[in-house]
Amino acid sequence: MGRPGEAAGEAVRATAPAHPQLHPKYRPDIDGLRAIAVGSVVIFHAFPEWFAGGFIGVDIFFVISGFLISLIIFNNLEHGRFSIVDFYVRRVKRIFPALMTVMVLTMAAGWFVLFADEYKQLGKHLFGGSTFISNFLFWRESGYFDNSAETKPLLHLWSLAIEEQFYLFWPLLLAFVWKRRWGFLRIMAVVALVSFGVNLYLIGHDQTAAFYSPLARFWELMVGGALGYINLHRRDLNQRYKDLQAWLGLGMLVVGFALMDGSRAFPGWWALLPSIGAFLLLSAGPEAWFNRTVLASRAMVWIGLISYPLYLWHWPLLAFSTIIEGQTAPLAWRLGAVAAAVLLSWLTFRFIERPLRGSANMRVVLSLLAINIAVGLGGMAIYLNNGFDARGINKKLDYISDTDIFEGSRNSDGSCTRLNQLQGVNEEVCLSNSATPQTLFVGDSHVMALHSAIFAGQERMPAIMVAGHACRVYPNLPYTPTNLLRWANNCTAIANEAIAVAGKLPSVNTVVISGAYPRGNLEQASEYLVDGRALSAREAFLSGYGALIESFLKAGKRVVFMTDVPYLKLDPHSCVNRFEDGVSRECAFTQAEHRAIRKDYDAAVTQLQRLHPGATFFNPESLFCPDGMCRAKLGDEYLYNDTQHVSLAASRYLLDTMRKRGLLPPAQQN
Repeated sequence: MGRPGEAAGEAVRATAPAHPQLHPKYRPDIDGLRAIAVGSVVIFHAFPEWFAGGFIGVDIFFVISGFLISLIIFNNLEHGRFSIVDFYVRRVKRIFPALMTVMVLTMAAGWFVLFADEYKQLGKHLFGGSTFISNFLFWRESGYFDNSAETKPLLHLWSLAIEEQFYLFWPLLLAFVWKRRWGFLRIMAVVALVSFGVNLYLIGHDQTAAFYSPLARFWELMVGGALGYINLHRRDLNQRYKDLQAWLGLGMLVVGFALMDGSRAFPGWWALLPSIGAFLLLSAGPEAWFNRTVLASRAMVWIGLISYPLYLWHWPLLAFSTIIEGQTAPLAWRLGAVAAAVLLSWLTFRFIERPLRGSANMRVVLSLLAINIAVGLGGMAIYLNNGFDARGINKKLDYISDTDIFEGSRNSDGSCTRLNQLQGVNEEVCLSNSATPQTLFVGDSHVMALHSAIFAGQERMPAIMVAGHACRVYPNLPYTPTNLLRWANNCTAIANEAIAVAGKLPSVNTVVISGAYPRGNLEQASEYLVDGRALSAREAFLSGYGALIESFLKAGKRVVFMTDVPYLKLDPHSCVNRFEDGVSRECAFTQAEHRAIRKDYDAAVTQLQRLHPGATFFNPESLFCPDGMCRAKLGDEYLYNDTQHVSLAASRYLLDTMRKRGLLPPAQQN
């Protein structure tokens, strides 16, 4: 469609073209649209209370990228000037100078500011940023064990990763299509429809996957790509009503900014607002009044020119402000971070990005690639060395250095069966320290958090543990995980394995059951089905734990159901002043707040206790909220490793209290 036929097979070359590649004429209004995109994202990140819908600026960027990249590829393919090598050389010179600057300085800042576990995570994100797989890493991290998004300095690279994945996929597909003389519009329509369908499917099944998956995002780049083709071959479709197109596009963006917030399932159908809005503004062209008067104004163009480094700089500065302050940074800090981001962006654009981007020396490209490889290897070294925990700042976090983070599934005496055969998934534990254990611990990672105190304590507790990360140990309710690339627990089998272990080992006289509490509205439907009907979270809780309790009681075991510990409102890292000795804030909240958050769960536990009077119920709330305040630290001891998993000190404190109250067998001296 609209291609010169004779040169079709000659269009793609593996070396640099004899003639420079064709690029579209510069349009200042596109820089103005970039200014809207980056400005909305920066304001949203710095002041979310003012501009909750600003995150859709990323979707505007996707459409702009799809438009410009597709226009370049179409034009060069049709003139016989397209070179894969030249395309990627230009991408390196466009993307790497600012990206490498920000990543290297973020790595350096992390050395002085971040604790070992935080720096280890940053190392993984540096590797993800250098290999453009950040979106997959953040997708994998989100959920159960995830720390706050505001404390990940490179979180924003997820969108850049999706664009780079598009750059790897799209030119190769278009070159393939061109050689076979297929229609570009048809291919774009197929890709867009499939991608949009994946987006809608994932919104209903795993919203995190819909947000981070390239398959659910490529349709937005296709929207821009379609406009690129229209501009080359079907200008009759968008030549009329330029001002109307611009005003409609602006209106859709305004509506999107006004309506979007965290409560809406995004992207889904809602992403059509920024995508079509950006399409119409780009389609209106530089002749439309709004585009030539507002978007092409000097201030908007200036912001647009620094939009890429501004996007890269603003988030690490805001994230480090949050990390240092321990919570959402004060307004003055956030204003300062935005001002610093603008200044650093201009300096990066003026002295790094523009000179390197305009260089014709291949040594520049090779040097940028070498720096990128070094950053990736440096990130991997940080990760493999556990964030270099010998750094002085880590002495402030004694609870991490003293805690044995549980890894893997181990079985010392053959009393348990390995249930999960997935390689590399450390989700299930079947661990015993004695051939004749007296206590069986059953649950999820909240039970696993006790493992150091149980199996490596000074006082030996003959015990066995059967547990799985993110697992509801309900033996009677079939469980199928719905979150893609998450914990793939065989939770039903783990629950039944625990019952089998108790029956197999007569030495076990006490079973301790615990786990993370179901949050949110317990009356909402759960993922558990009975006779085709979805049980509510409350029904599943009562039925599943009830079946587990009764199974152990029938086996003649004493059952102790331990209510889940209070959850912190702040990560315990935020309690520590990173640059001065002492605790920077109280890190406590009232017991009344805790009970208000968990009232539905506590009511369900009370109902479970009433239904199963043969079990003993133990609530550790008083241990963590001794004076009407729930605390992250008592005396010199930290009680948590994160917002919900207890530390080694708290584990010892908890188990010792349970022994003193006769809920556990006496400990044995090693």
